[in-house]
Amino acid sequence: MITRRAEWRGDVFAADLPLLAGRLDDFPVIPRPFKHTLTVFLHPEGSLWDMDDNIRMRAYCDLPTISTQAVAALLETGITGKLQTKIEGDVRALGEVTLKREPETGKLRCRYGDQIFDARSLRVSERVHHSFADFGTDAEARRITVDLDRRLFALDEMGRLTLLGQLGPRIEIKGPNLAMVEHIRQSIDPDGMLKVRPNRSLELLFQAMLRRLVTPAPLGFPEMEIKFDLRGGVNGPDPDILIAGLDGAKLLLPAPHHIHRMRRYHICSDALSSDECTVVETPSGRLSEKRKRAARMAGAVMLRDTIASRTTDLDGAVTPIDRFLRERSWIRLATFEKRQTKIPFGIPGGQAYLLSLDHCLSTDGVALDQLEIEYIGTTGPAAPDADDVARELEFLSKQLLNGALGHCLVPGGSSKHGFFAQPVMGEESRRISVA
Repeated sequence: MITRRAEWRGDVFAADLPLLAGRLDDFPVIPRPFKHTLTVFLHPEGSLWDMDDNIRMRAYCDLPTISTQAVAALLETGITGKLQTKIEGDVRALGEVTLKREPETGKLRCRYGDQIFDARSLRVSERVHHSFADFGTDAEARRITVDLDRRLFALDEMGRLTLLGQLGPRIEIKGPNLAMVEHIRQSIDPDGMLKVRPNRSLELLFQAMLRRLVTPAPLGFPEMEIKFDLRGGVNGPDPDILIAGLDGAKLLLPAPHHIHRMRRYHICSDALSSDECTVVETPSGRLSEKRKRAARMAGAVMLRDTIASRTTDLDGAVTPIDRFLRERSWIRLATFEKRQTKIPFGIPGGQAYLLSLDHCLSTDGVALDQLEIEYIGTTGPAAPDADDVARELEFLSKQLLNGALGHCLVPGGSSKHGFFAQPVMGEESRRISVA
């Protein structure tokens, strides 16, 4: 059986969810027997990574808390749910299956016919469903689903569970046609707080995978990157064409190769230092601080000493932003949101780099679109020195400028802290591009 429906989903920052949720008060809640939804992502036995078929198991439960311990205990008892494939909104129900641990191998598996599937990751969501159906019509076919909290867990080959982090809230609209879905979307989100970021679960999975693949630069090694401003916005350049134009570049992640994410950045000043201080806010509302100091140039390459968290999604502070600022005696100068596509790649010498396409929009409507290439570490046995990295970054940047999309790139882009910390006066000179 195939269920065809029009659907749209957007991510929202946790700080903005109460406003959006309040707009749903006129839509009745659809009663459900369980509070939590489990989505188990499956791969055929023996397949390391298979994105061709989006195979999943959907199950429902009530957990005391969305924690590693609670989810692990549930998996040990075995769970039964609906096996499905989902491709471009079309959901095909395959039947009911049970995911359980095999006594002989210890692996978490389910069977469907003569096929065996391994569980590789799972997402747990706390959900509320609202109906926008007219009286007497099917509430399930016309509904708004609010994910209040979503957490993603990885499962290793032996079925051991690891929390990868929080994905933040999401709102999903389902209806019989696209016109109705779009009408509901505009009615509940006229100010565009909901943002489309594809493959959000892959964001955390790929970030964890990247941490295993790449050895970061040793302590004390400077942050090194080259920046370009982008003509025409981030939707112009094709990331795959950009990478293909770099001699010997090898994508480090499996298809679709890209990490899509969004963050909110609070640009701050610190009265006790000259550091560039920023508070990083994830969609789930977790906060961490980032300090950058001693900015200097080596040719076109920007070097800085940077202190930042790599795991804010997992262990960032859960506290109001005002309290976070007071604890550090920081003054907030500006706030902007960044939608980002990140493509990690390696080169034959063993160095690993990250190409990023960044669309930034401040709360006062000022936009900045940039492309960056940043050194992130090595996939080889030894780290190079900073001079070697600077030469490689220069070489990579020249290839981009001489490539098919070089006309989109303006070398020497400013730091985002410096750009958004400017006063609002002279706004037109700051408006680089609006995507």
